Amino acid sequence: MVTHLFPALSMLLHVAAACGLGWIVGYERYFHGRASGTQVYCLVCMASCALTQLAGYPSLWYGGQLAETLASNPQATIGIISGIVQGIGFLGAGIIVKSGTSVRGLTTAASIWSSSAIGILVGVDLIALAIGLTCLFALCMLAIPAIERSLPGHIPVLATLRFAEGQRPTQETVLAYLKERQLQLAQDSLSVTFDGRAIELRFVVFADSNNRSGSIARIAHDLARIPELSSFNLEQTSRA
Repeated sequence: MVTHLFPALSMLLHVAAACGLGWIVGYERYFHGRASGTQVYCLVCMASCALTQLAGYPSLWYGGQLAETLASNPQATIGIISGIVQGIGFLGAGIIVKSGTSVRGLTTAASIWSSSAIGILVGVDLIALAIGLTCLFALCMLAIPAIERSLPGHIPVLATLRFAEGQRPTQETVLAYLKERQLQLAQDSLSVTFDGRAIELRFVVFADSNNRSGSIARIAHDLARIPELSSFNLEQTSRA
């Protein structure tokens, strides 16, 4: 294990770099209020990098005991790894649930798929890299949400407005209301329902992630002052 420490350190540095680059891509999604945030991108980037690095060092597999055989024909082990990754991918896909505008389970699915890389690394006896990858995974899951809370971003809020009978609001009225309060309407999220008595509007707006509770409370306070509304509902959501 000691003889493999320096290659493992090199591979771990590559994994850490993949984590940082994945965070950059994921933060763009988080900033725009998307469900696939930074944790998903970091986990997938790190696991993909670790498995790619693994394929480049067949001489280190299984403690180097079968180095010559594996170096000339590593396809058997790579085939097993490929089967594991694909199988776990189907398992993770079953956890992702879309309900209306909300998407749930992406982070859990990504963590399940990425954790397969840890098992694979342990299986081929790259223990040091597996331990390092586990620590990076844990750091990613624990630290990134805390870091994001101090950074600017947008939190999507699903608003359902039910107007009193006889009221006929227009899209221009809704847009003017949002503009006055500096709220951004999510593109193509506005829908109108009429049940024969009252009109119901559903749309997604973005609240400030640094003060999400205050932003939602302010929206609710303003909506309560609109006499044309008979009821409304605000729900923090996530968008694919």
